[in-house]
Amino acid sequence: MPTPRKVEQVAALVDVISRAEIAISAQYQGVAMSQQVELRNRLREAGAEMHVVKNTLLRIAAEQAGKPNFVELAEGPTAIIVGFDEPVAPSKALVGYLREHADSKVQIRRAVVDGELVGEDYVRQLATLPSKEELVAKLAGNLVGKIAEFNGLLVATQRKFVGLVEARAKQLEENEAA
Repeated sequence: MPTPRKVEQVAALVDVISRAEIAISAQYQGVAMSQQVELRNRLREAGAEMHVVKNTLLRIAAEQAGKPNFVELAEGPTAIIVGFDEPVAPSKALVGYLREHADSKVQIRRAVVDGELVGEDYVRQLATLPSKEELVAKLAGNLVGKIAEFNGLLVATQRKFVGLVEARAKQLEENEAA
């Protein structure tokens, strides 16, 4: 018979799993508490969370959420790093932390990204991509540039048209005078 506490934990995991854009399974055993706090803070800044979970509860939550790939994340002592908005920022935060703390015992195992099970290499490649904000800024910059270019073409066309109209008017005046 499950305890009320475990039922609450499973319900919380179902909520997290249901909203996750990315969930990274990581080995965390042997990591000092100060390093865990630093990693959690960095992840929070990136819009992600780290949950230490019991594998049995994760499996139950994955089944209840209808997300069978999440069962694959339950292996050994498990920390799940979950991002809700987009998968790049949590990946960057985790890989950046690992780069700065080469002696850290945190290890990426695998991840679920948009419902697909992927390996550590995929997570590391995600970390090299620009974030959603960077892509939106680039797109906005490109759009503004193209709009300005189009505006310049319209102004140039208008000037040329005005010049042609003035030249034709002058030509007609000369014809009438003659």
